[in-house]
Amino acid sequence: MKKFIALILIFVSIFSNIALGLDLNGTVDYLKKEELEEWGLLALYSQGESINTKSLEKIHSNITTDYEAYVVGALALGEDVSREVEIIKKAQMDNGKFSDFIDGSGEDLINAHIWGIISLYSAGEDGFDKTKALNWLRKNQNGDGGFPIYRGDSNSDLDMTAMAIVAYKALGLNKDSEEVKNGIGFIEENIGRRESCESIAWHIMARISVGMEVDKSLYNKLLEYRLEDGSFKHLKSMSKGSYMATWHGVMALSDYQRKGSIFDKLNRLNSSKKFKDLKDKDYGYDEIIDLVSRSVVSGYPDGSFRPNNEVKRAEFAKFLIYGLGMQGEISISTNEFNDLKSHWANQIVALAVKKEYIKGVGNGKFAPEDRITGAQVAAMLVRAKGLENEAKEIKGEKWYEGYIRVAEKNNLLYENFDPNSYATRAQCAVSIVKLSR
Repeated sequence: MKKFIALILIFVSIFSNIALGLDLNGTVDYLKKEELEEWGLLALYSQGESINTKSLEKIHSNITTDYEAYVVGALALGEDVSREVEIIKKAQMDNGKFSDFIDGSGEDLINAHIWGIISLYSAGEDGFDKTKALNWLRKNQNGDGGFPIYRGDSNSDLDMTAMAIVAYKALGLNKDSEEVKNGIGFIEENIGRRESCESIAWHIMARISVGMEVDKSLYNKLLEYRLEDGSFKHLKSMSKGSYMATWHGVMALSDYQRKGSIFDKLNRLNSSKKFKDLKDKDYGYDEIIDLVSRSVVSGYPDGSFRPNNEVKRAEFAKFLIYGLGMQGEISISTNEFNDLKSHWANQIVALAVKKEYIKGVGNGKFAPEDRITGAQVAAMLVRAKGLENEAKEIKGEKWYEGYIRVAEKNNLLYENFDPNSYATRAQCAVSIVKLSR
């Protein structure tokens, strides 16, 4: 009897997958008949459809969001967006916000800021002030965890909140950050009362973006908005589908099937093109691109990544904090170390020391510019993993032997590990990705 039931379940699963594929084909066909702009093209691209015969008209506007939308659509087409990226970057104001207009004016629209972040992230561009962008976004999150459409409005919007969560992810925050938790909490508490196709689609995309599970019931709820012709309707009470609801549905379903965000896909693709000295067969390539996509590391102004450069202690502190998605916790400076008072990594190191991941070198010094050895890397990884007590229980001739054994046991070390050799950027990238999994 159990075998019979198992076979039935397998059959149902296979049938459901086939049915889903047929339904999505109908939805794709519906979209193809529409006059496609940026979002329709992005939706088709997310579903793996060929859009090589499509095109977009260049933007000539003073509205920042026009350029931001163009970027994500043009990236799907594989077009050069360097002009638009520069325009968006120049629209970032001194307070960190991406202005409503490209001349640097306008502070009212939350979406101008959110899509400034997401569009630049999709393009693999990190040449803007991410710290200020993050701080501005955080300051404009309402007390209920949501985000309004207009700055200062206490009425939070479901779709805008989900988009903000995608922007938080683009700035390196993860599902464990308070900002993301509060945003998801607002959506979950309110989506039942203000439900629409778009709000459910964005809820799915936001959760997937930060690596949260998407319950099958949420997925099924989105499918309830789909009509027989393949289109999606905005509200359940409607009898006719709409272009906007349909591209939302396609993007969310594609993210769900792929178990990954379309914006992450664009970022990885464009980040991999950035570095003239990095090839896909190089050691640590996948891990480097992963960290670049999460804004943990970046390249140099000349277009290089320099994977074999040796890492300094301050740099590795950033690797740790950003790799673990803790940049949202960076807040205060430290006066504990004499050689760190005016250093760019002061606040990062302050948090790493507070978390007890890293320590000074004695005599009131941190030695931020000293290169980091393999042994030091192993110790910091073990501390960040919460396994220092286990390491201390292991006795050996060298201070680091316990740390190395625990790090090996937990698969935290890079290839060709040597405790006495200086660690490279590529090697550190490999270990940080292992730690953050």
